[in-house]
Amino acid sequence: MPHSNSQSVITIRLHSPVGRALVVLPIVLAHLGAWFAVRWYVGDTIAEYASTNEAGSIELARLGVRWAPADPFAHWRLGALAEKEFSANNMAEAVREYREAVRLSPSDYRYWGELGRALEASGDSDGAEQALRRAVELAPSYSYPRWYLGNLLLREGKQEEAFQELARAAAADGQLQPQVFNLAWQFFEGNVNEITRVACPSAGVRAEFALYLAGLKKFDEAIRIWGTLSRTDQRSLSSTGDRLKQSLIDSKQFRVALKVLSDIAPEDTARPVAEQFTNGGFENPLAHASVNSFDWSIGSGAQVQSAIDAVSHNGHHSLRIIFKVPNKLDVIPVSQTVVVEPNMQYHFECFARTEALDTGSAPVLMISDAADNKALAGSAPLPTGTNDWQKISFDFKTKPNSDGVTLTLVRPPCSVGPICPILGTVWYDDFNLQRAGGRTGAR
Repeated sequence: MPHSNSQSVITIRLHSPVGRALVVLPIVLAHLGAWFAVRWYVGDTIAEYASTNEAGSIELARLGVRWAPADPFAHWRLGALAEKEFSANNMAEAVREYREAVRLSPSDYRYWGELGRALEASGDSDGAEQALRRAVELAPSYSYPRWYLGNLLLREGKQEEAFQELARAAAADGQLQPQVFNLAWQFFEGNVNEITRVACPSAGVRAEFALYLAGLKKFDEAIRIWGTLSRTDQRSLSSTGDRLKQSLIDSKQFRVALKVLSDIAPEDTARPVAEQFTNGGFENPLAHASVNSFDWSIGSGAQVQSAIDAVSHNGHHSLRIIFKVPNKLDVIPVSQTVVVEPNMQYHFECFARTEALDTGSAPVLMISDAADNKALAGSAPLPTGTNDWQKISFDFKTKPNSDGVTLTLVRPPCSVGPICPILGTVWYDDFNLQRAGGRTGAR
């Protein structure tokens, strides 16, 4: 009989019991798998929907558990809803459901964390501590397991270990740091030294604590804690130092803000000095106002063009302002804040020249208190037309409780009405401030 080239065909005879089983069994298994998958999906969906349905949410969650008894999420959701409706029975149910979620998913730190919190709420502090420690073991780099454990330990009176955990939580999530300080402030009743010892394990945290104290208006303590940092640490933590400086400026604490600014300035950078104008002769480039808060803040645009110029009274440069204002100008964007002594008499002077200045309201230099912006003294308006360098000077006295003044360039009310053009060029140079009877120099 010759060989056939056709493919072999396997024939299963369905008349035998084994044959019928081979056909039916895969179908049955597929249906069972589909049934359990559908049950799990339906149970999970019901459990998730229960959180958004206030009316009857617990019953929906219980239905979800019945449909998906092996789903840890369903048990967690039921536990969370039971815990939300606080009562002895509901707390017992919450603990039971969290335990089941942990049993079904023992490597999920979230379920251990929820179990720990529920155990503490139900009065089982030992069990709560064990559960929260397990959550920390499973997620050592996450912030909230350590945050919850630290809070529990603090309530148990284990303050040293508590703040160690809280410090690690804040290191993982910087937004928790102010809350750690809040806890420490309450626990130690505002004892700054004790808070520093227990809750500030590093230079970076001490810098943040100084910023926190400034926010509480504890300015002396803030500067004292900031001063415990080495100069190297202060410079490496310049971002925190800059926030501290700005917080002090916002609180009108100009002298200590100047100190912080000097502390964080790079080694080769010129530092602002109290009772002196920074770059008063405009021999250095203009610094950005956000970099140095005690330097010139000067804006420039199409109508008011400000820049350093080679024309000078002394030295090599001055500030030139070109006015091209055909209608109205209320603010001239030139100012500097200077740290001063409270209740002190000062003498101010600078030099100015003009070229083709044409206006009914020429610029005026004004010294104001930096805390309340109230004027202390001012100059006469500049002469119009073209004029060579001439001195501008006046005296003023600082207020008893203020340590900062601000120099601004303003325009008095216009003699020709609300529409008051100003055209021409003005130069300023050699800004100088000195105590009456003493002297300091411009920088």
